Amino acid sequence: MNENTQFILTTEQTKKIPVSSFMRMWSLGSSQARIAARYFAYAAQKQFVSKDRKKELQNHFHLKSALQLLGTMGYLRGAIMKMGQLLANMPQLLPHELVEVFESLQFEAPPMHYSLIREVFLDELGKEPEEIFSRFDKRAFAAASLGQVHRARLRNGKEVAVKIQYPSIAETINADMKALSLLLQSMRFKKDFQYLHAHVQDARNVFLKEVDYRSEASFMEKNRKLFIGTQIVVPVHYPELCTRRILTMEYLPGKHVHNFLAQKPGIAKRNHFGELISYSLVHSWFSLRTVYADLHPGNYVLMDDGRLGFIDFGCYRQFDEERWKLQIDGETAMFQDDQEKLMHFLTKLAMHSHPEALDPEWVDLFLRQMKWIIAPITARGPFDFAGKEYVEHGAKLLRESFRKGYTRLDPFYNWSNRTLLGHRALMYRLKCSFDYSSLYLGEMQKYS
Repeated sequence: MNENTQFILTTEQTKKIPVSSFMRMWSLGSSQARIAARYFAYAAQKQFVSKDRKKELQNHFHLKSALQLLGTMGYLRGAIMKMGQLLANMPQLLPHELVEVFESLQFEAPPMHYSLIREVFLDELGKEPEEIFSRFDKRAFAAASLGQVHRARLRNGKEVAVKIQYPSIAETINADMKALSLLLQSMRFKKDFQYLHAHVQDARNVFLKEVDYRSEASFMEKNRKLFIGTQIVVPVHYPELCTRRILTMEYLPGKHVHNFLAQKPGIAKRNHFGELISYSLVHSWFSLRTVYADLHPGNYVLMDDGRLGFIDFGCYRQFDEERWKLQIDGETAMFQDDQEKLMHFLTKLAMHSHPEALDPEWVDLFLRQMKWIIAPITARGPFDFAGKEYVEHGAKLLRESFRKGYTRLDPFYNWSNRTLLGHRALMYRLKCSFDYSSLYLGEMQKYS
């Protein structure tokens, strides 16, 4: 655990998660006020110091602000913490100090105290952990936005990982989305308000599905069967020890990406795991017609024998037949530069009835973004995901997208965009280069 975050993560573990909209917004607002006050102090000081001292003050401000947000997000958990995890997937856009601290939210979030975990077991399985397992580690070895994971041993000697949901987490998601909906009411007279509101409701539905671990277990099993015989390992789960708030699965030993990179592995190893992570995403996308929408370093373990452990399956979206046909037709049109079919795809994506209704500026931005996204595919050979020109261009497009803030879009595609952003960020961290084109087009041809 990072020494800058250890104290914060430890002090948050005994606090119960606030579930009322008022308390959650009050906590978030107080945190923002402290950051604003710190910024004004930094802005005043930097006018009277040297260039080197100015840079030191800036780094200090970024670190203190990130730690402030870490404490708040760790206390609130749920949808608020998920935002911090998303920010950690933007190493090209955010200062290093912020990204480093936010990465803690992907697998080192503050664990709940054991007494609260014990309550979940009694509510869900009617027994305490010690009555179920031959060994149960009271200290969590991983924790994130919705739950934490403990190591344990079954009565038959099998080593398992037990994922336990934080108490009242579904209530916090409802509270956060309700508060966000209220904040958005000030924009209700804007022409695209109905689409913005639809995005919020869609996110609420996806997050609420994610807090049902039975849904995650089902998707995990589909992927386990899918990857049998490959170098990707998906844990076996134990249905008799799985409920809505408890998920018991096979324990997979390995390192998370940050620990793997800390050992300074060579390019061959980085390329190997970059290709496996990409295959796990692309193969599930085409064969199961599913968007895996939570692609971040905390959901993979890199195993010493070269295999990749794929360990978290809570957040996903399933294509229906109409959307899947639209997706494949749109991708094919982009690769073939078929302008007529491409405009048909964009019309459906932007929820219009005819191409003439499309905003020309949005079309221009979208096409530039898509050209960037498919660059590793159209390269037709090894592609350097950490190439300076590629990374800087992607960051520029993302900033432009945030600035323009188009909301007239089918909410379903928020999740595929999130997946693409997570994938590119992971490949950037690994500084890997491999033939992504053959991988992607091979899967597309096989299943489409």
